[in-house]
Amino acid sequence: MKGKRFSTWTFTLVLCLLLMSMFACSSENPTSSDNNDDQVNEMVQSTSSSSVGIYKNISSFRQVTNLIQGPVAIADLDVPEVKDPNAAMNFARSIKQKAFTLGVKDLKVLSKTGQIAFGDSVIWDVTERNDQEGVTYRVSLIYDSQTGHARLFVVGFDYLGGHPLEYDSTEIKADLNFTILDDSDDVLLSLENLKRYKPGQLISEESGSFVPDAHAPGTEPAGGILMSEVKYSDSSFISSTTATLEFHEGQGGSYMRTTKFSDGSESSEEATFNVDGTGTFSELRRDGTRIDGTFDSAEEDGKGAFSLTTTFPAGHDPASVRESGEFDINASDSTISGSFEREVTLLNGDVERESVMVNQTRVGDVLTTSLNVENADGSNGYITITESPEVDQVSGEWTNTDETFLVFTAESYPDDSVHLDAKVYENEVAFEAGAEPSVSAVFDFYPDGSGMGVVTADGKIYDVIIHPDGSVTITARE
Repeated sequence: MKGKRFSTWTFTLVLCLLLMSMFACSSENPTSSDNNDDQVNEMVQSTSSSSVGIYKNISSFRQVTNLIQGPVAIADLDVPEVKDPNAAMNFARSIKQKAFTLGVKDLKVLSKTGQIAFGDSVIWDVTERNDQEGVTYRVSLIYDSQTGHARLFVVGFDYLGGHPLEYDSTEIKADLNFTILDDSDDVLLSLENLKRYKPGQLISEESGSFVPDAHAPGTEPAGGILMSEVKYSDSSFISSTTATLEFHEGQGGSYMRTTKFSDGSESSEEATFNVDGTGTFSELRRDGTRIDGTFDSAEEDGKGAFSLTTTFPAGHDPASVRESGEFDINASDSTISGSFEREVTLLNGDVERESVMVNQTRVGDVLTTSLNVENADGSNGYITITESPEVDQVSGEWTNTDETFLVFTAESYPDDSVHLDAKVYENEVAFEAGAEPSVSAVFDFYPDGSGMGVVTADGKIYDVIIHPDGSVTITARE
């Protein structure tokens, strides 16, 4: 892997849908109340299963595109400031600029009067309220005149009432090469950040660190060690996530991530990166589902490939899923094209197949992904994904073998969580004619595939709990 080893290519997500047969055929007595209830129940079950299938394919395709983009794309570090070396270096520069803006006047005075002490000493320690940002900053610079090394601290506190943060602290260690005011010869040695959030926020605390490989002044490091940890509030089902990415020029690297849940369960991911761009990936989900595979990133020659096998716990239907694909990446605009194949082996031994053609276009800074999906049973659909910095906007349509027609929109987040809205119509003609949907649903999926939702059908409301293995529990509201 050479060149853009750590530049982040955010190729979004999304596969789509297996499934789904949605409305049962009428029985001999279509006006029967019992039959109607059975039909409604089946519609709710089918809509829930369909939504699970949509999420699984969105998550699957995100994973696939990450695998062919290299270490930074595969590694999922939840703290934005240290999600990759480039982000960490940019964050370090912004923190230094903030600190120097507040403290540089004191430094100039010290420089003119020759008061910078010999050895390790505090150059400045300034506290100032920033009314525009609604926060008080304390910045400190400790400098060793014998080594040219410095420690820089920037702490934000006393945030305005509507701000989510309670405390934000960053420490930078750097070799300033005996030129405090000259950025061009700085060498970052380490970066650490800690944030604490106010009560009522989803996250209670997050921390991240970056130790870069040795690099010459004015250059970017080619590798290093990145770590992140996020602790969630007591009300969250996810308790914490920890992740580490280590990669060194000419040596390869590794990635590990663990997610812990409030019920005591946990899930984990691991990856290895070889010097030639190949590697391995494995994931163990909290329900016992295991994913294993290999990949060949596209960083060297613009061509990537992967193969993944998902094995579910004993008795699960389907029993396993095999996914494989080959993709090309356009070096000029980082767009992707290729195909993706998926084989689902059911518990009875039957195999269901799905193929997806993938094409991306970029206009300015906007990346759009188009997916055309064909199933062996004749069902088909398309998906359009528009990338944005915080959340990807997804929309799509799907036609089942019985001609029932599903339309959905979704917001897909970097942590693999998805908010999904779906509506089901008798057929596409009914949708085009402006008919009301037969079923509507709203779902929120967590990164491990579990989630919850609400389905409305025939004037009744149903609460749906989604388990990590994709099974659902449906309860009708009284």
